[in-house]
Amino acid sequence: MEKVLATISDVARLSGMSVSTVSRVINNKPHVSEEKRQKILEAMDALGYSPLQAARQLRGSGSGNIAVVVPTITNNFFAQLVDSIEKTCRQYHYRTLIVQTYGEKESEESAMNLLKMQHADGVILCAIENDWDKLKSYGEYGKLVVCNEYNQDKEISMVCGRQYEGFYKASKYLLEKGYRKIAYCTGTRAVTLQDKGINIDSDRYRGYMDALAQSGIAANTAWLFSGVREMEDGRKIMRKILELSEKPDAVIAGSDEVAAGMVMEALMNGVKIPQDIAIMGVDDQPLASYLQIPLTTIWQPVQDEGRCAAKEMVRQLKGESEGIRRKELDLKLIVRQSA
Repeated sequence: MEKVLATISDVARLSGMSVSTVSRVINNKPHVSEEKRQKILEAMDALGYSPLQAARQLRGSGSGNIAVVVPTITNNFFAQLVDSIEKTCRQYHYRTLIVQTYGEKESEESAMNLLKMQHADGVILCAIENDWDKLKSYGEYGKLVVCNEYNQDKEISMVCGRQYEGFYKASKYLLEKGYRKIAYCTGTRAVTLQDKGINIDSDRYRGYMDALAQSGIAANTAWLFSGVREMEDGRKIMRKILELSEKPDAVIAGSDEVAAGMVMEALMNGVKIPQDIAIMGVDDQPLASYLQIPLTTIWQPVQDEGRCAAKEMVRQLKGESEGIRRKELDLKLIVRQSA
């Protein structure tokens, strides 16, 4: 025989309290006397009524899960982003399902199928591998929020940083310091220039190029290094730079991990930083301030991005009437010794 689950109304009847008072205790809200709180907790215990069950009933039907899709959790940026999202979701009694795609389209589709199979009520996409039209089609099964990615679809909520402005300011900083031969690294396999506000990697590179152009300098494609993501990649890039007949005098490394690898390899080869070459990271990860030569880096508001994305997802799942929200956050330069 199937067990019948207790309801909030059952707890209210047994405790002699109103449903609203029971709800306040479940959500740990103030203005409930200790005596009433204790009676409600005793009633919940007697009925086998759990806080998780309560949260689901207060939200309405659903799995209680929010899927969070990232390329890899080992990247410190995405680790911080997931941490912020998960902490915020927990405040609203939602669980998070972390899915790593490793940059594979098939893995991203598997994550989206969690909606179709009703294993998740919504998906927060922190990177996008597939065509947007394909991803959007899953919206009929649950809610979608894009975080740390641009999205031109006005029907989908989006949270991201102002990449063009951040990389433009960072490049201007190097130029104002007297550097003229500035190299550029990106984690993508190639940079395809698009209109502003469509693609994050395009906006970053365009901000860099526009800053150089305003100083009468053309970006040197020989100093564009793509597919660079990890510390070891940074070491390899620095070795390549040291072999060039015409070497750059500064580099925007694309991430703090890549920058750290470049710093270590440069120091091993007797290269002085920033005198011989300035190195700029991206993200302001914890390692940036602990290196032998602390990194000047482009700080991204990762914690704010995660909180905003999670709150937006919860808002939609609760069925609040306000429309789609799109939030852009500022990047800023953290100046240390490497540049």
